Amino acid sequence: MTHNLGVDVGGTFTDVIVFDEESGDLTITKVLSTPENQSDGVVTGVTRATAKAGTAVGDLDLVFHGTTVVTNMLLEETGADVGLLVTGGHEHVLHLARAWTPGPLYGWMAMEKPEPLADLVDTRGISGRVASPSGEVTEGIDEEEVRAAVDDLVDNGVEAITVALLNSYLNPDLERQVRDVVSAAHPDVPVSISAEIVPEYGEYERTLTTVINDYARPTVIRYLDTLDDALAAEAFDGKMNLVRSDGGLMSSASAKQRPVELALSGPSGGVVGAATLAGKKGVPDVLTLDMGGTSTDVSLVEGGSPSTSRETKVGYREFKSRSVDINTVGAGGGSIARVQINGSLVVGPNSAGADPGPACYGQGGEDPTVTDANVVLGRIPAAVKLGGDLALDRDAARRVMEPIADERGSSVEAAAQAVVDLVNENMYGALRVVSVERGYDPREFGLVAFGGAGPMHANALADLIGSYPLIIPPGPGVMSAFGFLTSDVQNEFTETYLEIETDVSGDDVAAAYDDLREEASEWLRSEGVPAEKHAFDYYADCRYYRQDIQMSIPVALDALTGERGLAEIKTDFETRHDRQFGFSLDAPLEIANLRVIGRGEVAGVELTPEALGDADPAAARIATESVYFAGTHHDTPVYDRDGLRPGHRLAGPAVVIEDDATVVVQPDHVAEIDRFGCIEITRGETQ
Repeated sequence: MTHNLGVDVGGTFTDVIVFDEESGDLTITKVLSTPENQSDGVVTGVTRATAKAGTAVGDLDLVFHGTTVVTNMLLEETGADVGLLVTGGHEHVLHLARAWTPGPLYGWMAMEKPEPLADLVDTRGISGRVASPSGEVTEGIDEEEVRAAVDDLVDNGVEAITVALLNSYLNPDLERQVRDVVSAAHPDVPVSISAEIVPEYGEYERTLTTVINDYARPTVIRYLDTLDDALAAEAFDGKMNLVRSDGGLMSSASAKQRPVELALSGPSGGVVGAATLAGKKGVPDVLTLDMGGTSTDVSLVEGGSPSTSRETKVGYREFKSRSVDINTVGAGGGSIARVQINGSLVVGPNSAGADPGPACYGQGGEDPTVTDANVVLGRIPAAVKLGGDLALDRDAARRVMEPIADERGSSVEAAAQAVVDLVNENMYGALRVVSVERGYDPREFGLVAFGGAGPMHANALADLIGSYPLIIPPGPGVMSAFGFLTSDVQNEFTETYLEIETDVSGDDVAAAYDDLREEASEWLRSEGVPAEKHAFDYYADCRYYRQDIQMSIPVALDALTGERGLAEIKTDFETRHDRQFGFSLDAPLEIANLRVIGRGEVAGVELTPEALGDADPAAARIATESVYFAGTHHDTPVYDRDGLRPGHRLAGPAVVIEDDATVVVQPDHVAEIDRFGCIEITRGETQ
């Protein structure tokens, strides 16, 4: 068995990529997603991709799967009914929440505060107390009380139970006892305890995150069981790993226990893949742009490593789960354009999705979308076929764009250009959030663009934000699935520390990491990773004493135990704080939490560079189309990407087509094919 497979479920398409470990060949397939049952689209894509690669599902060794099941569940609020057990007197913890409202200025006026995912009528206070900061149990639990509370909740129809007791991060014994009682009384009801999901201070965040975990568990268990059965029916007997929000991997069994870690499963893979590719090219600092059919995800990669956050945000809910730091906007190829009553043009966030999709898909769509606008502008040439085999309905695209042109009093092409310009501005704003608003100058970064629609808009965005070179990877429409094949098995292990730099030494902090490292090793062994493949990354959540703005700082253990001790951590913290907020304080450093990331290295895709050849791309030229740029039609060469080779040079304007994406090179730019098959675009000459 020499084939691995990555599959990523998006709002419009399910992307599949097969990697042949012996030959190094990559085979790409896209199928329409099936939102009503994602597993149907996954199995269809897997069977088609393996057949296209000349293999079979039963010959696959590893399957890496990114899913939006948890994301969609949180956005649509379609998860399980959760019963919540808390310390008596703290039943309103989810209602009290935090004093937070969304931006921009006066954003709170339009905020619809989400209802807690565990209803108050399904919340029970129970006895049992853990003292702080000692962690001493001052009052034990009453098993009969717990059993009666759980029986009542199950009778009320709850499908999962969350246990979140006060100060359990200091001593998890009471929560474990409660879990044992629940499991003995109702073994078929999933139960999670907060001390294992978020073992750190912050009662609200710990409770919310654990509730979200249980809100998703029944559905995720059913989904993965169904998918396992469907793949088994195709003779698959390899191992399936799920992609975590932080870009790592975990087994299907672990995902059923901790589905909260899947909230940003799909988008993280694209960032990991982009970081891998850019690092190979010697461009370690890049912004990433993943534009699909429904939304656009942007992120920042510094020094070859994706930026990560301890806060994951889906909709209005922000919870404690490590994830790639991604900013998402409702801007995709399927985003619907409309003219408001005041005459202003709006694009998104509503999307035509996979069913019916944009009008040009010929599946009954009647709303003008970004994809329709690109068809009208000629940026999706006549040679393009959806997923490689479905011809686009160009007349339908023009028909749905005409009402916008009429309302604006412009030509259809000018209306389509306005739609494209507006969606580009939306994505430009998202890129500023992860760069300028984090204290980074985007002009010092490259831009890696992927997703089904990203390469079509990336050149305009690179101009807007000033990020060059612009890199379009091979198979940009399936970049997230490619990223899955470069990921490692990993998980995070945390301990609340709460020590000031003047009270502890570097040796003390290094010693405190030992238990976390052993916990990480034990988990990696349970995932089937041999000891020689274990690797560990160390982080400290730091803040100024008596402040609450925390930053996660990478820690080198050998530096901790050296003569500088904690000085290196403090210097790194103050540098980052000053860059992001513009100031530093004359105050001691406090280490709030210690973290260890346990990684099990997986043999992923190896990128093999090729020698550069002739610069003339004439052999790959298949047509000349009239394409609309900045108010003017240009005769524009169209190239087949399969015919382009390293060293080929394309002067803009130009369009490059492939099965999963279309690349647009604007006038006054030049594109070159590099040794890895990437299209690298810079400002330059015009045809």
